[in-house]
This record gives sequence, structure tokens and C-alpha cells, in this order.
Amino acid sequence: MEFENKGPTSEITIQVVFDPVSNALNSFALLSEKDVEQRTDLSPWVVQTATSMTPEQRETNRLVFAGLQDTLTPQRDEPNFPSYLHNLQELNAYVLRKRVLEPLRRRFSHQTGAAPPHTKYLITDLATYLDTVRQTQDELTFDAELQTQVHTLLQHPEELKQSIVSHLESMWGSYFAHEWRRIERRLHWQSDMFANSLRPDASLAETFQEFTGRQLASEIIQKIGDCTQILLLPSWHTGRHVSVWKAADWNGEEWGGQEVARIFFSEPPTYDVAQLRSTPIKQAELQARLGALADETRLRIIELLTRHSELQSQEIIAALDLSQSSISRHLKQLVSMGYLYERRGEGANKTYRLSSYHFARTAQAVQKLAQDDPATQTEQESTGSYNQGLKRFMNQEGRLTMWPPSKQGDKLLILEHLASFFQTGKMYSEKEVNDLLLKHTTFKDPAALRRGLYEYRFMSRKPDGSQYWLIEA
Repeated sequence: MEFENKGPTSEITIQVVFDPVSNALNSFALLSEKDVEQRTDLSPWVVQTATSMTPEQRETNRLVFAGLQDTLTPQRDEPNFPSYLHNLQELNAYVLRKRVLEPLRRRFSHQTGAAPPHTKYLITDLATYLDTVRQTQDELTFDAELQTQVHTLLQHPEELKQSIVSHLESMWGSYFAHEWRRIERRLHWQSDMFANSLRPDASLAETFQEFTGRQLASEIIQKIGDCTQILLLPSWHTGRHVSVWKAADWNGEEWGGQEVARIFFSEPPTYDVAQLRSTPIKQAELQARLGALADETRLRIIELLTRHSELQSQEIIAALDLSQSSISRHLKQLVSMGYLYERRGEGANKTYRLSSYHFARTAQAVQKLAQDDPATQTEQESTGSYNQGLKRFMNQEGRLTMWPPSKQGDKLLILEHLASFFQTGKMYSEKEVNDLLLKHTTFKDPAALRRGLYEYRFMSRKPDGSQYWLIEA
């Protein structure tokens, strides 16, 4: 699913996309991150997979993803990784070599303002090639030994192509095919939720802040440079790390000179877009949130998780040297307050990650409390503002007249209103849910509203859809 955003000016286009091929390539590239075995900001899958690879696989992976990345750019309409591999195998080897040299020549001209070396000399003369690459990279990035290997392959296009294809086939079959089946549906859902949350008037920095609760690093903004098209891709494996892939956007054998920036970021698997509801945090809720932080053990748990992408409960118990019952009690409270995301791992063990968005939202509520006039924060005014927002979508009888609204905040406002008609702890059949929704709407599409209540986690249901119930906030 895609949603476009032109940003504050019309120069930059921002999209959230679900792209299986780019996601796989990014996960492979993460395996070659520096000191990957010791990285706590990456997904455990990345660390474990990198550790299990042979030295030869690690070396080839670095050659492909650090030296030949421009050859890998997928077409926008690639449905899956096997299809991508097939099309890559069918691609002319000399076209593949062109995908390395043309972007290199353009970057050289952009960086130096000079005419680039002729393609012939880049292929035949190692010194010319190395100097050209050096001009487009900083001293920390440039690796003469790696680029010498790349240059050798550029002289033999068929060998270049076979090296890339065989490595990707091996990585997909040995490490990623099973992992992708595990995460695909959840990642697709997450991508759709982010796409629906994208505000047309938001800048890249604002969008990233809203999606993750974090600021976009200045070096990433600098790396993107003059890219006018930015793709945001939720990833299951980047952890707290943010990876950027700036590459030529090819259309078959042709390239119009445009480079597209792909930004990969992670949020916990149970990312709940319902957190983005527009109703303010009330004083009682804020007091409960702050109270959950007023404990030394819970603060130690939070501090521990800031240094790791995610941890199992047993790892937290071992690190803090406390009893299982004590840790479980504190974890349960942090989860109930929204500070941690919890998912079930193998067996009875559970895994925990920080909710950076929830911390940011709590901090914003504290800041608002300090800045606002207390006299203006009465329950009556909050309720009045809430009702005023709903009236835009209601007729005089108070029934909903349309669905879905264009803005994410309005959608959540309506769903929260509809959820208020259901009783906590009561089980509803599908027909009972439909009847109750029809009672409060003027149109005959209860299935769409029922699906919205489920997808945005206001209600849960049995796998066969026979019974529904309200999720307690």
C-alpha cells in the first residue's frame, strides 16, 4: 500500500511502501554491519544470522551489499523475492555492469563539478576507478581492497552477474525464506497502518518523529542529500538502528538520473496505531503513567532495554539478578502502562521492547500540563472538544454519516466513539456487533466498521469471527 506526501514544499515526495524485495535486501545488508555480533541496536535475528554465516558468506555479502549495491535496486512492481531473483537472472550482464558505472559517474560529477571519466577507462584502469569511487565516498567509507574486488568483477560482467545471483539465492534459501513467511503478514499490516497515518503536510523529520517517537539523525538527512523521492519502509530487523539505501531508480535498462532514498526503520511487532488517537491524556491517566516510573526496578528495566533491541524475560531476570515473580510483576505493570511491547516467543518465554512512541507521548503530556492554564483543562472542555470533533461526521440524530474519513485522527476518534457502545467483558456475536453498529450509522456497511474496530485494536475476536469483545484500555 502506498500513500504520497509532497511535504511542506512540492519538491519532495514521501511514501510509505510495503516492499518485500527491498525489505529482504536491507536485512541482508544489515548482516554486514560493522561489529554486527556485538550490536545491541539491531534485531536478534540479524546478530544470530550473521554469527551463523561462514567467513566466505560474510565476505561475499559485504562485497555484494557494500560494493555492488547499485546493481540490486528492485523494480517497483516486484511482487516477491523469487520473482526478483528470476528477473535478475534474466537481465543482461552488461546492463548489470551499467548499473554500477552510470550512478558512479553521476555522483562523481555532482560531488566534484567535473566531467566524469569515460566508462571505458573506469573498466580498464584500476587507478582511475579507485580515484573516482574515492571522490564519491568519505574516508571512513572508502575501502580500496573491497573496490579492487569490485573492479575485477566489472571487467567480467558474466562473473559479476553470477556472483550476485548465486549469493542472493543462497541467502534467501538458507536464511530468509522461512523468516519472511513468519513476518510478512504482520509487516504488511504495519506498513498499511503507517501509510494511513502519513499526514500530507508533514515534513520527513515530522513524519519520522510521529512514526517512531525519535528524531531523524542529521547524518541521515545529509546522506539523503538532493533526493526528491523518499520511501519509508517499516522493517522487522533494524531494531533501533535506521538504515538508508540511496540508489538509482532503474526502469528496465534505462535510468533517468534520479536517485531514490529508502529509509528502513523498526517499531515493535505489536505497534498499535490506536496510540495515535487525538483525544488528550487525562490527568488521572498521566498520574498513572508517571507513577509506573516511580520505582527503581522498573527504571532499571527501562535502562536495560534502552541498550538492547529486545530482551527475553529470562535475560532481564539474569541481568538484574532478581526473582522471576518480582520481574514479572514489574514487566506486567510497564506493559499495562504502554511503556513496553510484549510478544510471546518460543515456549512460555516472552520478549520485551521499549515503546519509544509511548514515552514521547507521555513527555508531551507533561510538557502540555506545565504550559497550559489549569483553568482551561476541565473535563467539561475536553468532552466538549471531543464531541465537537465528532459532530462533523454525524447527522442531527447523532448517527454516523460516512466512513472512512481521510485523516487518521478522525478515523480513530470515530472508532473510539463506536467502541463506547459496547460493554466491557461482554461477548458479542457478529450479528450483534452489526446490529449495534447499524443502530448508530446511516449507511449499511457494518463490516467495514467492524473490521476497523478489530484492526485498530478497539475490539478482539475469535479466529473464526464468531465472537467479538471489547479490548480494555
